[in-house]
Amino acid sequence: MLLVVAAAACFAGIVVVRQGPPSGGDTAPLTAVTSALADGHLTVAANNDGLPNPPGYALLTASLVAAFPSLIGSPAWCTQPGRAADLHTQAGYVHDPAFGTDVGECGSPRRLANGDLGPWLPQWYRAQGLLGVMSWLVLATGGLVLLRAADADNPARIAALLALLAFLPAASSAIVQLFHPQDMVSLGLALLAMAQVLRRRWVLGGLLFGAAVVTKQYAVLLLLPALAVAADTRARAKVAVAALVLGVAALTPFFIVAPRATLENLSGFSAGGAVSRATVLALAGWSTTVVSAIARDTPVLFAVGVCIWAYRRRGPWLQRPEALLALGLACVGSRLVFESVIFPYYLLATSVIFFVLDLVAKRSPHRSLAWCAGAAFFVAVDPGNQAVNAIGTLSLAVLAVAAGILEIRRLSSANQQVKEVVSVSPDTG
Repeated sequence: MLLVVAAAACFAGIVVVRQGPPSGGDTAPLTAVTSALADGHLTVAANNDGLPNPPGYALLTASLVAAFPSLIGSPAWCTQPGRAADLHTQAGYVHDPAFGTDVGECGSPRRLANGDLGPWLPQWYRAQGLLGVMSWLVLATGGLVLLRAADADNPARIAALLALLAFLPAASSAIVQLFHPQDMVSLGLALLAMAQVLRRRWVLGGLLFGAAVVTKQYAVLLLLPALAVAADTRARAKVAVAALVLGVAALTPFFIVAPRATLENLSGFSAGGAVSRATVLALAGWSTTVVSAIARDTPVLFAVGVCIWAYRRRGPWLQRPEALLALGLACVGSRLVFESVIFPYYLLATSVIFFVLDLVAKRSPHRSLAWCAGAAFFVAVDPGNQAVNAIGTLSLAVLAVAAGILEIRRLSSANQQVKEVVSVSPDTG
C-alpha cells in the first residue's frame, strides 16, 4: 500500500509539474459529456460527437461528478463563480458564444474559484482534472492484480511496475497532452480482465473486457487474445457473451436517443488521419477515408489473424500467463504499426504490456525499457524530421509486434520439444 501511495504521489507531482490537463485538446468534450450525464441530460451527452470515443469513461465518472459537484465536478473546464448553473444546460455546451474563451482561460490563476480547499491547489482540480489523475489508480490496480494472477507479484516486481507507471511519459501524457484519462481507465480494466481470464473467471473477465471496450475501443485488441487462450469453447463463449452484453447494455440508451453520433463515436472513424505527421501512413498522401479505414480496421484484422495462428499451435503453453501477454503485445502493438498519427499517450498500452510480459516471464525488463525509451524519443521528444519520425516509430512498432510473436513461437516450440522428448523416451516400466 505504501508503494502505491508513493507512486501515485509521484505521478500526481509529474502531472502538476507538467502544468496539468490542458484547457484545449479533448478536455472540453470529455468533461461536457460527463457533466451532462451527471445532470441526467442523456440526449445532450449522446449527441456530443466532439470526441470519437464511446461513453464508458463518462458513465463511470458521472456519479462522482454528481456526488461532489463543487469539489471535483465543475460543469465546465474551470469553475466559474455565478455561472455554474448556466453551464449545466445544453446552451452551456453548444450555444454559449463565450464557452471557448471560458475553457481557454482555465489555466489562468484568476479562474480558480475561492473554495474551501485553499488557493494552493492547481487551477484545474475542480474541473474533473482530479478525476483524470485518479484514473492512474485504475491502471495501477489492474497491473498489480495481473501480476498476482500470474504469480509474479514479489516486492521487486511490484515496485518496478509502480515505478514504470509513475514515471512513464506516456502515462502522464494521457492527462497533460489532450486529456485522455479514458485510455488509462480502459487499459486498467483490460488488465483486470486478463487477470480474471488467467484465474478462469470467464464471466467476470468478459464483463471487465466489455467495460474496457466501451471506455476505449483499442481494448478489443486485448479481448481477442483472451478469447484465443480461453480453456475451451464454452469458456470462450462466456467471455465473449459477457463482454457483448455489457457493451450493448451501456450503449443502447445512447443509441436510442442519438444513433448516428453513437455509432460514429464508437467507430472512432472520424479521428483517423486527424493529424498528418509522425507515421509512414500519414506521409503516404492517401485520402482521409482510406487512412481512417486502415488505422481503425487493420489492427483488428491483424489481431484476429495472429490469434488464429497462435490457437492453431495450441497446447499447454497457451494456458501460461506469458502466452496471453505475448499475444496482447503483438495485437496492441499492431495499432502503432497502422496508425496515421501517434501521440505520446498512444504508447501507453504497448509499453505497459511489454513491461508486464517481462515481469511475468521473470526476466530482466531491459528490452521493454529500451523500447519505451526509444518510442518516447521518436514520438514525445520528436527529432523534428517527419520522415525520421515516421520510420523510427514504424520500426519500433514492428519490433514490439515481433517481440510478441517471437515469444509465442518460443513458448510453443518449447512445448513441442518436451512432447517429442516424452514420445521418444524408452518405457522404463
